[in-house]
Amino acid sequence: MSFDNTLSRREFLKGATAFGALSLGMWMGGCESCQQQIAKRPRRRNIANLAPSDPVIEAYKNAVSAMKALPSNDPRNWTKQAEIHLNHCPHGNWWFLPWHRAYLAYFERICRKLSGYNDFALPYWNWTTSPAVPAVFWGDGNPLFDTTRVIGPSDQADSSWVGTQVIENILSTPNFSVFASYPATAPRGGGGGYGQLEATPHNNIHGWISGDMGAFMSPLDPVFWCHHNILDCLWVEWNINRNNPNTNDPAWYNLHFNEFVDENGQPVDVSVAATVLMPLFSYQFEACGPVQTENKMSRVALEAFLKAGAPVKMDFTQRVELKRALETEVGRPVPSAAKIEAETLRRVLESAGKTSALLTVDGVQVPERTDFYVRVFADKPDATAETPISDPHYAGSFGFFQDVRAMEAMAAGAAHAKLGFVVDLTPTLRRLSGTGALSQTQLDVTLVPVAYEKREATGQRLGIEKLELGIANVK
Repeated sequence: MSFDNTLSRREFLKGATAFGALSLGMWMGGCESCQQQIAKRPRRRNIANLAPSDPVIEAYKNAVSAMKALPSNDPRNWTKQAEIHLNHCPHGNWWFLPWHRAYLAYFERICRKLSGYNDFALPYWNWTTSPAVPAVFWGDGNPLFDTTRVIGPSDQADSSWVGTQVIENILSTPNFSVFASYPATAPRGGGGGYGQLEATPHNNIHGWISGDMGAFMSPLDPVFWCHHNILDCLWVEWNINRNNPNTNDPAWYNLHFNEFVDENGQPVDVSVAATVLMPLFSYQFEACGPVQTENKMSRVALEAFLKAGAPVKMDFTQRVELKRALETEVGRPVPSAAKIEAETLRRVLESAGKTSALLTVDGVQVPERTDFYVRVFADKPDATAETPISDPHYAGSFGFFQDVRAMEAMAAGAAHAKLGFVVDLTPTLRRLSGTGALSQTQLDVTLVPVAYEKREATGQRLGIEKLELGIANVK
């Protein structure tokens, strides 16, 4: 994974399919009925705020039952929908968010049609405020219950992946790649690397629940759709509410997906450009971020902002190698250290978000089993699995999502697939500096492989080709 990437500047990008031709006119009064329809677009709500008998919950159950009952040759069939994910989903690259947004949007339309509930909007599972898998997903005979889950109804997602401060730190990064995953040349097998939203809450929720959720047929578990819906909501929070631009690179913006079907089972073609505008035209969200924010732009200005995007810059001014070719196992922390110039550190601490200290973890071998994840601590060489994330030195984590391509390669005896991750150390370094607890001449970084609760992971190994600290000017 290359973290050196300055994307090309472009003028206002066109090509948002039908939205581009009509949308500005709608906001400016050119289509009164369209304006009303947009204003009343479905609101996706927090599933914790819905009673078990709520029409949305009943419609979701009815839709899932109907999809499971469809003939196997119907593309809306439950298994067929999961196979779209198996065969086409991009992970670990910059198409992760727009692809899954389109996937959810057409799934929502299928649910609306098959349930007969025209006001259906897919709910989201906010694991930050409700860390247990919601009660509506449990119970024998319940179409939303998946029997393959490793966890139980009382188990809770660890706050090191979904806690308020963890999610707030992810939302606070201004850089699209660090937030949303790295550029690639193709949606599948084209390089890239995991950004923080995908590596931390996304991957860990999949690995923790496991069963169907632990691999690329994960949409077989109905909780998948509500898990990905909160990720979409957090993208709205980061992009629209907090005014952080997506990339304007044409390679990202102009890509088309044609693997989805609509509510009638007909193939559709949707561009990334169209997905950027979906929250303005197709649906809206009940607020989901840890801190409630609201964009004050006019609708016209907001649409122009979303269409335009911005060049995504990651200009590294310094790189310091921390460790090379390391191998460890669950329960064995990996400390590393590098000298850092006081002036370099000062720029990170005083840059008001414009200079970041990024830990890049390159050449990570896909583990054969993923019963663990990795916590990262800054300036705490004695960190262990027992060190709480409330410790001020805690900087973040990353997990693994079983990539079917990697598993197939391993089964065939090929070398393990290699992944790349990034952890933004900047918020932690600033916090430590504010309390006087930060070294001014040397920076220690410690990786701690930690087993998921109630999971036997002793002996499971982690191999990494290179750990590097990068000081970068970002935007």
